[in-house]
Amino acid sequence: MPQSLQGTFNVNLPFPANLIVYLIIWVIVLGAIYFVYQRGRTGGFARWTTQDILVLAIMSVLLEVYDNLIGDQFITPIINILPGGEFLHLLALNDLPYMFLLMVGIALIRKPGCATAMVFLNYILMQLLYSGTGLNVLMWQYGLLQGIFLDVYIVLRGGQVFAKGDWSAVVDGLIMGALRAVPAVTVQSAFLGPYLEGSVKTLGYVFFYSLFNLIGNGIEAGISGPLAVRIARSVNPAAGLVTPEKAPDETPATEVTSDAAVEGGSAS
Repeated sequence: MPQSLQGTFNVNLPFPANLIVYLIIWVIVLGAIYFVYQRGRTGGFARWTTQDILVLAIMSVLLEVYDNLIGDQFITPIINILPGGEFLHLLALNDLPYMFLLMVGIALIRKPGCATAMVFLNYILMQLLYSGTGLNVLMWQYGLLQGIFLDVYIVLRGGQVFAKGDWSAVVDGLIMGALRAVPAVTVQSAFLGPYLEGSVKTLGYVFFYSLFNLIGNGIEAGISGPLAVRIARSVNPAAGLVTPEKAPDETPATEVTSDAAVEGGSAS
């Protein structure tokens, strides 16, 4: 990032303040997980199937293969040598295939918890294979924050996310792309980095890095949305459809109508 955008004011809270913020973030994350779990059970969503779990596992592995192998080793270096490569990297252009795969996974499953599960499993695989230190539970906030607010959005939309392949899929993608980027990037650079890794960023860096990721990931997911819906329908047209319970008076009303029809026929 250009130095002119970063500024000089460092974001580095005292240790006690950082600890309090860290705990508050955990409360928010766990509260969001509980919200998604509860609303997912009572919101009329279809139950998870064996196929959903298989799709989840496959997409998580594909996300990991791209994120830390193809993306980091091949795509990012190519972007950096292009004209304006630094700006393109700030816009997270290297995340385009990642966001496409994530949107396809969400479109295939379309159930609360799918985004968090895919992204977090991808993050666990990254820690096991590429971190050099194994699992680091203290950093799990970062992995969870990349997916949990997408699932909150899926729940609040009542199962209508990626229900159609028109402009609503573009809007869903834009919103979910932004929700994937901003909370995780902001928390990591402003709080987790200084508290757990000792890396200090400036306020300008945190703001513009979050802003550029919001724009880049949002546009990438928005572009990927309609195509993800088409792929999901070709694989499983009924994936994640909402199955609301029947209204209590629906069956009785039908029975009364049928009885009335019978009586009317007998009288005639």
